[in-house]
Amino acid sequence: MNKVRTQIPYFTLLILMVCCLGCGSKTEVTETESVPKDGLQSYKLDIREDKTPVADLIQSIEITRLEETEESLLRAVAQVEFHEDKMIILSPSNDGTIYIYSKTGEFLNKFNRKGEGPEEYSRWTNVWLENGLIGIYIYGKSINRYDLEGNFISRDRLNERAEYVYPYKSGYALDMHFVYTQDSLKYSLVTVDNEMKLDKTLLPFEKHPGFRNPQFLNSFFTLDDDLFYLHSMTDTVYRITADSVEPFIHYDFQEDWYFKPDVEVESRFYEKSNRKEQVWFVLNNIGESHIYLYTTLGPRMDYDFLIDRETKHSTSIDWRISPNKKLDFYAIDWNGDEFLISLRSSHLTHLLEQLDPEQYSFTEGTTLEEIESSENPVLVSIKFK
Repeated sequence: MNKVRTQIPYFTLLILMVCCLGCGSKTEVTETESVPKDGLQSYKLDIREDKTPVADLIQSIEITRLEETEESLLRAVAQVEFHEDKMIILSPSNDGTIYIYSKTGEFLNKFNRKGEGPEEYSRWTNVWLENGLIGIYIYGKSINRYDLEGNFISRDRLNERAEYVYPYKSGYALDMHFVYTQDSLKYSLVTVDNEMKLDKTLLPFEKHPGFRNPQFLNSFFTLDDDLFYLHSMTDTVYRITADSVEPFIHYDFQEDWYFKPDVEVESRFYEKSNRKEQVWFVLNNIGESHIYLYTTLGPRMDYDFLIDRETKHSTSIDWRISPNKKLDFYAIDWNGDEFLISLRSSHLTHLLEQLDPEQYSFTEGTTLEEIESSENPVLVSIKFK
């Protein structure tokens, strides 16, 4: 399965936006990236189109419970990595605990190495699975590696204060969007070799904005053997090749996109885009045949799209289970043509009520009775029509 990303819940996303924007300065920056028209997959998106109830888009779902024990009480599941017959699960609370489950949802073990020591992690930014080991990027400090039992394996110091880090070739790709590299270089994307030395500098930017722009999702993700990059404040996904980057996907919001060519941006750009009801960021999960995309313009103004990559048709999704209530879920990733989410167990019944019995099934060892008696979230694999 592809490496996975975290979908930030709506209320948390808005709180983070306010917190990040409240500490910005008024230095202006010009967005200079152009969007080439040749060789791109471009998808038009309309935030004003009528939304389609999610139940009308579902062909079938498969449900996996996550066993609840005294050692495995999960408030939510934001990331899942698959390795052989195991699932490595992270909670969005970022309390340092990593849970190990079987693929059918039995709790196996957990570990927490949070601390300030050289074999511990103080605060991670992103986590991945690499050659059977759990890689953890500790912001501005190092990359630590652990086995699935939590034993410390190795550590590499990192001299750059990257937003996110991800394995690339024999080294790593670093998201340096609007952050200086080696104190003076201005590139959104750089790579380091296996000795953590600067290798390539890619995607130059002209001006530092004078504030740290909010980035809510790991900007790196994979599909098959390719590595992709999507930083905040852009509507273009880049594919990282052996020696360069190339535009791969363009999300065309037309007049609803805030960062038009030569727009001047200051630290309160979010408030301005909100007042104009314009899109300024996207979160995406790219699969082999579909894309799930999310953005929000503010409270009660969020938009989810299901994009067919072959036909380029997009559908705006309505996740509501009542007029004023939505399914509480995290988007995990695509596995082939199935989309994995984690869902609050109390909301599963609401979803099932909108489906016919032949549209849903349970993995081995999972029962609806067990889910209803547990507070742990469930994993739901969705196959869309």
